[in-house]
Amino acid sequence: MSKVRVFLVEDELIHAENAKISIEEAGFEFCGEIDQADKALEAINEANPDIVLMDISLPGKNNGITLATKLKERNGPPVIFATSFSDSETIKEAAETSPSSYLVKPISTENLKAAVTLALSKYEIKTSKPETKEESIFIKSGNKLQKVFISDILWIEAAGDNYCKVVTADHQLVSRHTIKAMIRELNSDQFIQTHRAYVVNKHKIESIHEKEQVVIIAENELPIGRSYKDALYETFKKL
Repeated sequence: MSKVRVFLVEDELIHAENAKISIEEAGFEFCGEIDQADKALEAINEANPDIVLMDISLPGKNNGITLATKLKERNGPPVIFATSFSDSETIKEAAETSPSSYLVKPISTENLKAAVTLALSKYEIKTSKPETKEESIFIKSGNKLQKVFISDILWIEAAGDNYCKVVTADHQLVSRHTIKAMIRELNSDQFIQTHRAYVVNKHKIESIHEKEQVVIIAENELPIGRSYKDALYETFKKL
C-alpha cells in the first residue's frame, strides 16, 4: 500500500520543519510545501496530495481559510488546519470551510496521525457518492487559451465593441466576445445580468445597496441598471 501523501502550506520555518518531522514520523510521505496561499493552488494541483496540512495565517491576498474554501469548491484534497491561534473566533471562521480536522501548533506526531486517519475516512465516505465534475471553460485572451473554472468567475463586463472582460479573483481576461456571446459560451445558470454592461455570478454577490444601486462582489461595486433591478432582487431573495 502506498504511503499517504501530505502537502504542507506553512510560512513559519520552525513550524514547517516540525511539521515535516511529524509527517515522516507518522509514516506519511511529505510531497511538497509552499509558504504562501496566493501560489498554493497551482502547487497543490501539481503535487496531487492526499492531504493538505494548512496554516491559517499566511501572507498574501489569501489566507489559509480562503485557500481551503477554494479547494473545497474544486473538490480538492481534505484540509487539516494547523495554527498557533486557539481563540473561538478563529476556530469558528475556520469551521465554516468544513476542514477535516484542526490542530494547534506545534503539531505532535500522534495528533497528526489521528487527524489524517479521520480526514481520509471522511473523504472516502464523501467520494463514494457519484462525483460531480466542476465545469470549466478555456477563454481565449490575446494569444493564449486560459482555463477558468466557471464557479471562479466573479463577473463579466463589456470592454468595448465585441470584447468583454472575464473577472476572477486571480485573472482579468479580455476576450473577443460580446457579453451575450460569452454567456452562451458559459451555458450556466450561475449568472445574472445586472446592467447592460455587467453580468455577475449570483453566488458571489455579497450585498445589494438599494440606495446606491450597486451590487458588492469581492469589495467591488458593480452598477444595477434600472431595467434589470426587479429580476435581480427576485433572484437574490431566492438564494
